[in-house]
Amino acid sequence: MQESATLAEVLAELAASPDHVFHSSLSLYIIAENRPRPECPNWVEVGCLNISGAEGMMVYLSPLDALLDARARNCDGGRYHVHPFEAIDPRPYISKHDHWLTLYLVYGFAARGKHLLVSERGHVQALALGTHFQITPDMYDHFHLAFPDSLVDELNAVHHTAGIYDYGDILSELTGCSAHDLDRQAEEATERIGEPVSGDSENVTHCALYDPIEQRWRFAAFADVTT
Repeated sequence: MQESATLAEVLAELAASPDHVFHSSLSLYIIAENRPRPECPNWVEVGCLNISGAEGMMVYLSPLDALLDARARNCDGGRYHVHPFEAIDPRPYISKHDHWLTLYLVYGFAARGKHLLVSERGHVQALALGTHFQITPDMYDHFHLAFPDSLVDELNAVHHTAGIYDYGDILSELTGCSAHDLDRQAEEATERIGEPVSGDSENVTHCALYDPIEQRWRFAAFADVTT
């Protein structure tokens, strides 16, 4: 993404491209590292998770969350950038996984109480919901990813519990930001993490969500989330 471009402009350009492979019912983002190959100079490696033996692509509900994760990986020597999910061609990945596309939708970060949890390297830890799509070869020309209502309801419940009721409007506003502005907001979010605590997934009690409008972290206790 060019610094002068907004995500909305990038998405509009993608939708008009004859090489556009798929649409998604949710506007999502990925982190990807350019790794050119002799046979494919535009090859990228997308950030992935492996949960219970099922590998899947990490997709992010918020471009700010994607930037926070990319910044952490780049501190460890990576060269990750944020892209709209629809900017990539996932068909090689789907073919490799027997025509299944597993996605882990990152919607927030792990917390204990009102403190974010960090890894041994000091990085915040993503929270994700998994879902699967079967994409058969006859669908390869173009397909649509429709996320289940139950997953969307769960995402809304977490945000409402944290006191964020207008998250759709917030995401729409973020698509109008340039890459430079988004990076500045991600830096501000990092600075406002406060006093994190070390821990692993077994210690998670809350989901931490960054509110770019009020410029503060909000927390939803999983015990209070109802769908």
